[in-house]
Amino acid sequence: MSHYHKISTSLPLRDAGLVEFAAESSETRSLLREAIYDFEDGEDAPITFRYDSQEQLLRFLSKLQLRLKSKEDDIPVQCRICYDHEQEPGLFSEEEPSSKDGWFALTELFGEVSGRSISEYILHRMFTTHLQPVVQPNGNIVGYEFLLRPLPEQMPFRPAELFETARKTGQHSFLDREARHSAIRLSASHLQTGTKRFINFLPSSLHKPDTCLKGTFELMKETGTDPRDYVFEVMETESLDDPRLAKVFDVYRQEGVSLALDDVGSGSATLDTVDRLQPDYVKMDRRWVSHCDSDNGKQKYIEKLLERVSRFHGVVLAEGVERAEEWEYLRKAGVPLFQGFLFGRASPVPSAIPVAAL
Repeated sequence: MSHYHKISTSLPLRDAGLVEFAAESSETRSLLREAIYDFEDGEDAPITFRYDSQEQLLRFLSKLQLRLKSKEDDIPVQCRICYDHEQEPGLFSEEEPSSKDGWFALTELFGEVSGRSISEYILHRMFTTHLQPVVQPNGNIVGYEFLLRPLPEQMPFRPAELFETARKTGQHSFLDREARHSAIRLSASHLQTGTKRFINFLPSSLHKPDTCLKGTFELMKETGTDPRDYVFEVMETESLDDPRLAKVFDVYRQEGVSLALDDVGSGSATLDTVDRLQPDYVKMDRRWVSHCDSDNGKQKYIEKLLERVSRFHGVVLAEGVERAEEWEYLRKAGVPLFQGFLFGRASPVPSAIPVAAL
């Protein structure tokens, strides 16, 4: 029995599958056959493309999107992706039955950001990683957050737009993996053991955490980095209500990796969510940090957050610190870690700003 990809549920594409195509015109069918290097069957045979890796699928999609884009008229092509095993419900996605036996418009696998296909961005790693320092109350740098950024020679893009386009096309698992691995490699070449590495990730891209994260843990071993130095940070775009998120946390922690919640105090990252997930690090949203030195309401929230997090021995990190007065108040309040423009902007290489002299 065939199991088809459910494009409407934002589930991530898998690393292996069979893509089937359907098109009415003979010209379109010929174009599809030309795009498939090893297509040797007759003209009336079903048009299919089997892939066994992320790279194979991305190369094919990138090539196909470019060819179809060169045509003056829109070419209607339907496709469906078959898997050997049933596709499990993804994190934060609702289970929906496949429609029309799994068929959907091929264009739903395509997406562009700043004039380039999302497949190209992922396939050729057309992005870089910048590092922003994380400091202690005395100004010493204890770690860095790794942030995805455009390459200096290419058209600018917003990282959030890149990830959202990847999600809509089912390629968010591929992008998340490449961004994760790029950060690990960069940290191995620039940071000493014992320096914390805060790396963003998308739990919703992990349809099977045990297997999807295997390559990440193997890369840590290959690069000789200590899993205990890593803090994987749930991206602020993620919903935190799915109970399966705890499973993702467990898989990371079994390998010695710490977890962080971002933008706590905003959206679904509430105090109740913090209590339920008990992350190792709690990154306080900048809305509570901005001018906290003169806002009684914000000060009460900060005190409450510190008390709640202390119950499970978590660590609070204040984001978006831009003024010395904010830093001074937060230090006195007992916040142990800080991040923001006051200590340094995200840059291509680790910065060693003499924060203690501020």
